[in-house]
Amino acid sequence: MQTCFERGDLERAKLAHEQLQLIAHELDQPTMNWLTTYTTAGWELMHGDLVAAERLFESAFQIGQEAGQPDAVLVYAAALQQARIYQGRAQEIIDMMEQSVSAYPAIAAWRAGLAATLCYLDRGVEATKILEQAASDRFEHIAQDSATLTALALYAEAAVLTDSSGPASILYELIEPWADQIVWNGIIGYGHARMWLGLLAACIGEHEQADEHLAFACDFQETHGLLLWAARARLGWAEALARRGDAARAREHAARALELSREHGFGLFEERAAALVEAQSTA
Repeated sequence: MQTCFERGDLERAKLAHEQLQLIAHELDQPTMNWLTTYTTAGWELMHGDLVAAERLFESAFQIGQEAGQPDAVLVYAAALQQARIYQGRAQEIIDMMEQSVSAYPAIAAWRAGLAATLCYLDRGVEATKILEQAASDRFEHIAQDSATLTALALYAEAAVLTDSSGPASILYELIEPWADQIVWNGIIGYGHARMWLGLLAACIGEHEQADEHLAFACDFQETHGLLLWAARARLGWAEALARRGDAARAREHAARALELSREHGFGLFEERAAALVEAQSTA
């Protein structure tokens, strides 16, 4: 399931996920139940059902604690923070995120996530400081593990939101080898790699590449029901087009991002999309 999901073969991933759920139900083994429940929650989060995802992550946390799983807290903290962020409630969890960075210093994705979240809270100066420090060794400090691409994607978000073209150029080079994959760490997904390549390309002024990557990402994510990231891709493309003065296309993509955000409760994107629709309507 994990491999198919990362490869973007979502039909096979879905079948494997259903088999996983069936096996877990038949065995009723605590660790298997924990793994299956939080994986299901991550699946729902990627597909944009934030309410179902949060409920399942809470259930997984309880199952994990009862099973004596030492990583139950780590998984729950990561999941809860992401659900709150996408709901537009990042202010509620920023203290928890800062504590998580201190508690798990070897996991680069925590610090990358903090940088991105600070951007959402209009604390770009702090985010830029973290980003520049991470980029000082060309991100080579990021361990090669299941969360490598997650860390790169979150730093990409920080680079885009702070308009940091230097780190963005490095991140583009590092993410490009995974251009055919979905960013998935076994717990949480962050959309298709080509979405991040498109956003980074726009940041560094490679407009043709940006349009090509983002067109693919928008189509792939909407077609496969990855609605959370379809909204992010649409919004990012709209913002890039607006900077280039293409008001008509910017308004079109912003309107779709706004529609998805209102329908599914993506508070993180809704306000930005609404402001962009209004601004481009009078441009």
